[in-house]
Amino acid sequence: MKLLVFILFSFFSFFKVNSSENLNDIKNLLEGRYELVFWEQDNLKFNYPKVAGTLVVNNNKISFTLDSKMNENETVKIIGWGNYNLSVNEYSYGYFDFKKMTDNGIDMKVNQNLPWQGMRKYSILFKNDKLVFTSSTGRQTWNLTKNL
Repeated sequence: MKLLVFILFSFFSFFKVNSSENLNDIKNLLEGRYELVFWEQDNLKFNYPKVAGTLVVNNNKISFTLDSKMNENETVKIIGWGNYNLSVNEYSYGYFDFKKMTDNGIDMKVNQNLPWQGMRKYSILFKNDKLVFTSSTGRQTWNLTKNL
């Protein structure tokens, strides 16, 4: 019986250590400052100068900026601040402050409504130093590696 308890304890300890190591590896890939390279929407791809932006993920906080001229008749600028949660299986983030400024050349509007309530959730697949986040709807995917 003591041997069985020892084996079970060792088994669960291994998974706990392995889990925390994976979490550190995931966090090391996730945290940092990212520059938006392109934006895909409605089967169209937009590059700079049509779209530019940054995402900073650090210490359970996020900030996001977007400067979009995807619509020829309108410029949109977005600034968002929020929090994120991370586990080995799930990443989620949400904003607590969000501003969307729209300028059509005639007037400028500022909308401070959050784009959604609560946290947006993603499942995590971490394998071979590649991190893949897939939204709960399956419509969004983020791929991160040290080389991207």
